[in-house]
Amino acid sequence: MRRRGDGRDGREATRSMRAMVAMTMALAVTRATGARALTKPPLNALVTARPRVISAGLDPFVEATAADWFENLGYVTLDSTTTISAGTWGGSKIGSDARLATSYCLDSTTNASVVSEYDFMGWLPVPYALEELMGAYPDAKVVLFQTMVTEWWTHVQKQAKGAAALGDACGCNEGAVRSSSSACGDSTYHYCDIYPCMYERAFGSVTPNENAWKLKYIQRVREIKTVIPEDKLLTVPMTTAKVGHATAVKVAKVIAQFLDFTSDVDAFGETYPFIRRDLRGRSLGAVAKAWTITVIVLSVYIGFFAAKKDPARKSLRALLRRIC
Repeated sequence: MRRRGDGRDGREATRSMRAMVAMTMALAVTRATGARALTKPPLNALVTARPRVISAGLDPFVEATAADWFENLGYVTLDSTTTISAGTWGGSKIGSDARLATSYCLDSTTNASVVSEYDFMGWLPVPYALEELMGAYPDAKVVLFQTMVTEWWTHVQKQAKGAAALGDACGCNEGAVRSSSSACGDSTYHYCDIYPCMYERAFGSVTPNENAWKLKYIQRVREIKTVIPEDKLLTVPMTTAKVGHATAVKVAKVIAQFLDFTSDVDAFGETYPFIRRDLRGRSLGAVAKAWTITVIVLSVYIGFFAAKKDPARKSLRALLRRIC
């Protein structure tokens, strides 16, 4: 079972770059109208059900952590245009799916049916397609991870900067020629179909404006709390600063109680504490660890026993005899 490591604010630049790379990957996805066949991984220990979760939070760093955390339970998750699911050899498998984002930006009404295979979805455009998503999935539960507006502002600026860099490279600025690079899409789809649309629709502009964006953030959080029925909504006050184990366990238990997907809330909280970390630094699963150990043992065997006449091997053996 994978353990969670903690992250620090010094990794925020890495997260911003990670978001830019993830959106680049999404450009290769063909714009489809229906759900794709998907074999879901088994739920992990202590998780007894798979209720659909729509994350309405607007902090990109917290949303990325949430997507990773739910994946660790056995969920298939969508973080904006990045898909995360269990890997074949342990760890996580990263993919891309821009269908919801393209529908949000290009269609008159967002086609929520394109994400029916996901157990968890968050980050743009999810918080702004919430009404359509709840209409398509009335049994879904909504979790609102809410950070202080000042902390949110710091994070969203970094995220927007990464998105803008890719937009510049792909020719998304007014009057620019769209790049035909494979990093910017294919014959059916282009990054500029999503950017700057998602930021303009969410915050009123593509360039971060502190007062205007903070106001948009506050207004949308209030709207979400008004639109979603109380029995469907869980609001979780959050910070991306380092927190202690007890706090991380408490957050996990609150989520578990709300979703009612474990029979042992206390054990669940201790096993899956909600701790922010560098999301691409996942630890190996049991199968991957066993394979890694096997490779190391074989390498050592080959190095020390397979070539008995090799001069380097003889020198090393002599050195080891002197040391031992």
